This record gives sequence, C-alpha cells and structure tokens, in this order.
Amino acid sequence: MQIELEHFYRVERFLSSFTDLNRLLAAIIRESSRAVSAESASLALYDDTTEELYFYVAAGGDEEREFERKLRRFRIHMGSGIVGSCAESREIINCKDAYSDSRFDSGADKATGFVTRTILAVPMVRRKKLVGVVEAVNSKSPDGFSDHDERVLSFLATQAALAVENARLYQENLRQARLTALGQGIAGAAHCIKNILNAIDGGAYILESGLRKDKMENVTKGWDILKRNTRMMKELVLDMLTYSKQREPEYEITDLNGVCSQVVDLVTEKAKQNGVAVVTDLQSDMPKFALDPKGIYRSVLNLASNAVDACPEEGGEVRLLTHLSADGQTATIEIRDNGCGISPETQKKLFRAFFSTKGSKGTGLGLAVTQKIIQEHGGNIALDSTVGEGTTFTITLPVKMQQS
Repeated sequence: MQIELEHFYRVERFLSSFTDLNRLLAAIIRESSRAVSAESASLALYDDTTEELYFYVAAGGDEEREFERKLRRFRIHMGSGIVGSCAESREIINCKDAYSDSRFDSGADKATGFVTRTILAVPMVRRKKLVGVVEAVNSKSPDGFSDHDERVLSFLATQAALAVENARLYQENLRQARLTALGQGIAGAAHCIKNILNAIDGGAYILESGLRKDKMENVTKGWDILKRNTRMMKELVLDMLTYSKQREPEYEITDLNGVCSQVVDLVTEKAKQNGVAVVTDLQSDMPKFALDPKGIYRSVLNLASNAVDACPEEGGEVRLLTHLSADGQTATIEIRDNGCGISPETQKKLFRAFFSTKGSKGTGLGLAVTQKIIQEHGGNIALDSTVGEGTTFTITLPVKMQQS
C-alpha cells in the first residue's frame, strides 16, 4: 500500500510539471504502460469539433515506433470499437479477449500490424468534459488486467485529464500572448512594409524609365530592386504567420552538417562582398537524426546572415560549428562572429517580436521566429556577447533517431 501511494504521488507530481502537450502525452502513455504492466499503451484525445478521437501513441523499440507512426493517422468515431465505446459511455472497459468482444474493431490492428489480445480502456474526464481515453494493451499477466489495474489506470487517467487541460490552457495562453505581441508590433510592421513598398515603387520607376529610354542597365537595376524587396515582403509575411501560430516541426531524418553547409554556401558570397571570411568546423561523425530541415535551415541562415552583417568590413570572420554531446543525446550548432557585439541592454530585448537593431533593414521578427522554431524542436538557443569583441549564438537540439 505504501509503495502504491508513493507511486501515485510521483505520478501526480511529475504530470503537473509538464507544460508542453507532446511531452506530457508521451509521459502519460509511458507511465500507463508501466503502472499496469502492459506491453503497450496508447492515448486517444477527443476532438470536440469533429466529435472524433485521434490517437497519440508513444512506445519504445523500433517495431512499436512504426506502430506509433501508423496509428497516429487512425481516427475513431464515438461509439466505434473499444476506445470509441469507452469514450461514449465514459465507463471503464476491461476486455479479456479482444476478438470475442463484439465492440472490438480490428481496423487499427490491421493498419499497424500490432496484434491485440487484452485491452483496458479508461476514460479521461475533467469537469464532466471528455478529454480522451487511456488504453493499455496486452497485460503481461495470463489472467489479463485485474480490478487493481483498473483502479490504478483510472487514477492515472484522472490526473492525466487535469494535466492535459492545464497544458492546453498554457499553450492557448502562449498563443494569445504571441497574438498580442503581434498586434502591438503592427505599427512597427507597417513601418517596415511602408519602406518595402517605397522601394518597390522606386524599383518599378527605374525599370519603366529604362524601358522607355531603352537603357538596359536601368532595367536590370530596377528589376533587381523589385525582386529583392518582393522577397523581403514574402519573408515578413511568412515570419508573421510562423510567429503567430503553434506548429509541429515536420520531422525528417536529416544530415545536420548538410543543412549547415547549405547555409554556408548561401552566405559566403555576401560575406566576401563585405570582406568577411566564413569558416566551418563541423563534427565529422555527426549522426543523422530527426529534425525539421526547413525550420533549422531557416534558423541557422538567419543567425549566420546576422553574424555577417555584424562583422567589420576588414578582418571580419564568422565561424559555424557543430558538436555532438558525449552521451549522444544533444547536438549543438554555434554561430560565432568577431563583430561589434551586443550590449547587455539590447540582449534583454533581442528575442522580442518587432525589435530590430538594423533599423529599416530589419523586420524585427527573425530572432523571435528562430527562437520559436528551436523551442518547438524541444531545443534551446543561447546568446553570449561582449561589446567590441563579438557574439556567439548556440543552438542545442535533442537527438531523436526516429521521426515523430
């Protein structure tokens, strides 16, 4: 009894510590599987818009990872199958023999290749509102799941429902805070858009003048101005959309060094024009791992471009390094420059939306978006800068060997 109380206390304490919904759901499923000695566990969240349940699954091992990937695409109607029946009735279902139960729908088994024998499904309810269903599959006991297992999983489901509600509220508050910051920065964005539109007008005038007077150098100059400022407008709009809404990284098994090399290829020409050298030190045995290549590319490119801009015209140097931690759990990207540095006062505001040190040349969203992308990966971005000596931005990413 004492061991059980300690277990319940630990579950309650660690579930309340999560604010990231994905990490919370993964923790709930892991704990559910352990608590009732199940081979696997899953969690189906209720979508009150479509009145369906959709699976969120986390399990260890390569086979179960594949099972997880397939099952995430599987949605359930209320009343359909064991999980749907549990959600509709809001009552515990302890199925000793899945294939002899008329409520069992083997559609998920067929889709994933996972063979279900015994099922314990428990509703997650908070303030009479359905949150989802926790499901433990294939008890390691020959007699299936016990009454004790029902009580344990029921307790965990109650705590999980509260934790999920809190995590969702936290994410909604975070989203609202971003929207508020976006609204407050509209004046700054309008000023930036005005500058871009003025430049587009100027480019169009030069281009038209060149066409009238048959001066191809003016046509080329005007066209370059139009292309450059149209691209700036596109980037500003994309940054505003990215910053204002929560998004899941589009994970792929990716060569991090390859992403960094692509960035270096792009910024090297600009750096040469400014008299800046770009140097790389990429760890040769860096493994490929799961990340969003577009998001990380965008983040590293933004930091590298800023580093080039910060360097002096003569003797400027930007260094881009990658490093794998000794335990192989995290990968680090460093972008160093020997530029003007950033004052402590400016550092405090640097990641705020629409704060820019570049005047009319910057949108003030680049670093805010970069920080958001890294945090969505479960990573961290740190800044170390000394005025007159230079700046180092350090990105730390968790090494995930499987796609989410």
